[in-house]
Amino acid sequence: MKRGTPWIWLWGLASLAVPAMAQVTESPQTIAPGHFLLKMDVVSVAVDQDAPGGGHYTGVGVARTFVSAGLTSNLDVQVGAQLFLDQKFTSNGLADRSSGLSDIFFRTKYTFWRDEATYTEMAVMPYVKIPTGTDKARSKAWEGGLILPWATKLVGDVEARAMAEVDYLRNANDNGYDTNWYFSGAVSRDFFKTVGLYGELTASKSSGGLPWAGTLGGGATVRLSSFFWWDFAVYRGLSHGAAKWNPVARLNWRF
Repeated sequence: MKRGTPWIWLWGLASLAVPAMAQVTESPQTIAPGHFLLKMDVVSVAVDQDAPGGGHYTGVGVARTFVSAGLTSNLDVQVGAQLFLDQKFTSNGLADRSSGLSDIFFRTKYTFWRDEATYTEMAVMPYVKIPTGTDKARSKAWEGGLILPWATKLVGDVEARAMAEVDYLRNANDNGYDTNWYFSGAVSRDFFKTVGLYGELTASKSSGGLPWAGTLGGGATVRLSSFFWWDFAVYRGLSHGAAKWNPVARLNWRF
């Protein structure tokens, strides 16, 4: 690739596409005190995403892992990292590629509203990202944001979730920060106590000029026990700012 590849642009794209997560919309429920939950996206692939200047971005994330620990009945803490990230940018027949360990995230979740009569909950999740990754697989800047997840029960044992998020990300000129607004919603239903199906819609827009990114997808959960289950999902990009396809496989282990 020619010298001067806009890697800060690539990180803007990566923040919108790779690694995407199975069931992007967070749950407002916290982990019970003294218990832990491990979520690992075993593999997440963003296929052929349009990049500024007419190029294309493709990324593969392996073992994006978050571990949550319950502190009280409405508070938990979380730490996460992308254990391996491979990114490729192509333009005019030339390519540039990087891979390595991505950055570390620290989050906490506080469920501040719980209505048992309507099975409705809402939480707040501040987070910070520390630039600890290797080479170009990291953004080289501290970033952070705030997540507001909400959930309720509908008729027929259907669960509805929604999430609003604001992120403060390093800008394309690497001299300040842009605001990224992110929204998602999902509906899900369990069948036979072992299999669940869900559909999900996401949309995001940055104040820094990156194109808006929207996805529509669905997936299935397969519960092997009350402590271990799989989550498989596929998302289709709805705009130039999103990957055309994004399949994800996640394992969940509660202990």
